[in-house]
Parts: sequence; structure tokens; C-alpha cells
Amino acid sequence: MVDVTSIGDVNIDILTEAVEKFEDEQKIVEDIKLKIGGGAANFAFWLAKLGMKVRLIGLIGNDMFGSFIKEELKKVGVDLKLKTANERTGITVGLQFKDGSKKLISFRGTNKLFSLEHIKLSEVEGEIVYFSGYNLLESLRKDLSKLFEEIKGRNKIISFDPDLKAGILLEKEKFFEAVKFVDVIFLNEREAFLISKSFDWFKGRTIVVKRGRNGAFAIENGEKVEVEGKEVEVKNPTGAGDVFNAAFIHHYYYGYDLRECLEFANEEAVKYLQSF
Repeated sequence: MVDVTSIGDVNIDILTEAVEKFEDEQKIVEDIKLKIGGGAANFAFWLAKLGMKVRLIGLIGNDMFGSFIKEELKKVGVDLKLKTANERTGITVGLQFKDGSKKLISFRGTNKLFSLEHIKLSEVEGEIVYFSGYNLLESLRKDLSKLFEEIKGRNKIISFDPDLKAGILLEKEKFFEAVKFVDVIFLNEREAFLISKSFDWFKGRTIVVKRGRNGAFAIENGEKVEVEGKEVEVKNPTGAGDVFNAAFIHHYYYGYDLRECLEFANEEAVKYLQSF
């Protein structure tokens, strides 16, 4: 039995430890780590660590990085419905800085090829379906409203993190076509402003806006709830948003109120930021 199905981007993250910003051509660091990356995979990994039964649907390459991803996800009990293609698995290289910022360079790899043909609706199980990587999944993006409509027809709750940071032009018509089927949406402040100056387009549903050091807020049925950020030593900013989303959905699934969902998500993200 599956509680949540996560669909979307899957890749490898190659991340530096957090360093001071620099202008020199080269910087020596003490540590670089290889981790699971991609919003859908990272979400599944952390939700499984919180004890939920999670399924992951995505596309990886038949290469060493694809094998690494599968092994790491199996360790925490994620139910894998990953398809493989004769293309390299996606890679993100990240420079992480002590002020909490980061610079990411992403090779989409198999994420660029991931499409409806890789998704069997019979494999989409659980009460909640989570989708991430909208801006990276070029082949799936045009069909996302069709996918969401079919999932909604099966009485699923759809949660969505579009992850618009990659700088790809937002086609608002297609985006709004898809989000009309979404129940819970996760955005950061920049994404929220990019989409609209108000939240009327998501009225009656649950919108969560992550504000980094300034905490987060959520609006549900006209009620707005805010939690404050915390000043901590940031060691690992890449992926903190996915951890936040996983923790929020964990509490949302178990029926906690909006404030409790936000507080738990904030706490888990803060813990993650302090680890590497």
C-alpha cells in the first residue's frame, strides 16, 4: 500500500560544502558530496525517512548515477517505479555559500525526455500525488494538465511544486491550465511574484509560500498563517525546500491543522540546513 506517489524530476546532486563567496578562479574546499537530487526524488526520500510509504515515478539513465539513485532510495524504503532510457541521468552541480545562497548548474539528461509514455496511471497510488520539476520536464510539461485531470478523476489530492528557478520562460496559459486541478501548491517568494501579484488564482485551495530566512506562510480558505524563520548556520541550502514540502505533506496527510503543518515543515527544513 502507498500513501503518496511522487512524480517528476530525478537527478544527481554534486554539492560543495558551504563556503564564503569568492571571485578567484578556483576555490579549495574540504568536502564535496554526491546526493540524490531532483525535487520529486528528494521529496520521496525525505517523506520515506519520516515513515510514510512513498512511490516514485520518474526517468533515469542506465548509468552509474541511475544505479546510485536507485540504491539510495531503496535504503529508505521508497517504492520505485523508475523507468530507464539510453541517455545520461540528470546532473546538478551546486556551489553552496555560507549566507544560505547557492549557484546551481543543471544538465537535465533523462528529465528532458520524461513524458506521459513513462507514466502508468495504474502505478499512481495513494491519497496524495506530488509533482515537481515543471520547468525541467520539457516533454511532460505540455501534457501536464491532461495528466492532472486524469489523476484528479481518480479522487487524488494533487500537490505541486513547479520549481521555476531554472530561468525557463513561464508559459502562463499552460501553467494555469494545469494548476486548476491542484489542491496544494508550494512556491517561493520569487515564484509567487512571477506568477501573479495576488493569490486570487488559487482561491479556495492551499497555497504555501517559502520565504527562506523569513520563514513561510500559507493561505487556506481565506485563512493566512505565518511562521517565523530562524537564524542558523547554513551548511546545506540545496534541497531544503523539498524537505519542507515533505514535512508539510506528512502532517497534511495525517490531518494536522495549517499552523502545525507549517511549523513542522519549518523545523525539518531548519534541521536540514544545518546538516551536510
